[in-house]
Amino acid sequence: MAYREHVKILEAGIQIWNRWRDTDPAIAPDLSGLNFTKKNFAGINFRMCDLRQCVFNECDLRQVNFQKAYLHSASFIKSDIRDVNFSKADLTLVKFIDVLLEGCIFVDAILNEVDFSNRIMKQFDFSGANLLRAKFRSSDLTKSIFKQSYLGEADFFMANLSQVDFRGANLSGANLSNAYLKDALLEGAIITKANFDGAILSTRQKLSMMFPFLPFK
Repeated sequence: MAYREHVKILEAGIQIWNRWRDTDPAIAPDLSGLNFTKKNFAGINFRMCDLRQCVFNECDLRQVNFQKAYLHSASFIKSDIRDVNFSKADLTLVKFIDVLLEGCIFVDAILNEVDFSNRIMKQFDFSGANLLRAKFRSSDLTKSIFKQSYLGEADFFMANLSQVDFRGANLSGANLSNAYLKDALLEGAIITKANFDGAILSTRQKLSMMFPFLPFK
């Protein structure tokens, strides 16, 4: 439940809110469960806020700082979230539907069971993120980065993974069937029980997966 005093400060406007956050950045404001539909929060500092189950539908959220925010089960439907910083945020079960995502940062974020299917997400950075059972079905992830990420049971069916960096990632049980993986970097990735049926791989990739102890160039 949202803390009334924190809600009052937010209602005073973005400038006053950001100034308050700057004076005491250690505070973790509680705004949980609120409905912010059609609000303009562009540039606001929601760092470390408790925003679980909040509704951000049809909002302008460009350049918002959600770093380390708790956003479990929040909703972003038809919102503009370009250039948002979600690093180290908990986005478990968050709904991203018909949103503008360009430039978002997801480094070290928790994105368990989030659905990113049927999207163009080129050059996104998911380094160190936890993406258990996340869905990227038929998405274009060209040149995106998943270094050291946990992708257990993630679904990349028919995804374009050209030049994607999976180095050191854990892909245990992931579905990569019919995915395009040419030029993807898989060195050091854990692929136990991953499904590569019908995946498009280069000869070098196939050999390196069969004989991981040998250096293929």
